[in-house]
Amino acid sequence: MIPELPVNVITGLDRRLVSSVSVLTSPFTEKKEVQDWGGEWWEYEVRVAILTPREGKRVAAFFAALGGARGRFIFRDPTSSAEPSVGAGVVYGSNQSGAVLISAGWLPQTLVFEAGDLFSLGFEDQTCLYQLTDDVMSDTAGVARLPIVPKLRFSPVDGEAIERAAPKVLLRLSEPVATQVGRAGKYQFSFRAREAR
Repeated sequence: MIPELPVNVITGLDRRLVSSVSVLTSPFTEKKEVQDWGGEWWEYEVRVAILTPREGKRVAAFFAALGGARGRFIFRDPTSSAEPSVGAGVVYGSNQSGAVLISAGWLPQTLVFEAGDLFSLGFEDQTCLYQLTDDVMSDTAGVARLPIVPKLRFSPVDGEAIERAAPKVLLRLSEPVATQVGRAGKYQFSFRAREAR
């Protein structure tokens, strides 16, 4: 079972979607050639609030148990502002791939997502985080086409729930995590991680 980061007090984070793209420039004509290798992944830099000694030790033990980049963990992105009143969206149809996900279960003719919103699909080592690239309205039957980045990593199961309230991503540490201990035993952490694929 993949562990979940036991922290709910995030003071800030930097999140970016990195694309495996290279640009070559001709030394003679200055013409640029763009090569898209198809890879995309999320990278995070996260700052955790000052914790009590008990909480701090628990988080320090969590990071130590990962063994650096050896271990993977689930991180729930705290930046979601999902509206619970738009319905309970699910994957609509099997064998889906690409940069659009067909979904159903939304309230009819409702704005179900705004551009930039996040959601996740999958469990354990198939956990994937997605971001909407445009506003999405459901149709009269509660069906909605979700334009997303990155492209679907796995073909989701028909009827699988779309996690909007606390979307999660599967991460691997990019470097060791320092435990900062201040006065009165207060703990503070920051970490860098990359999506584990």
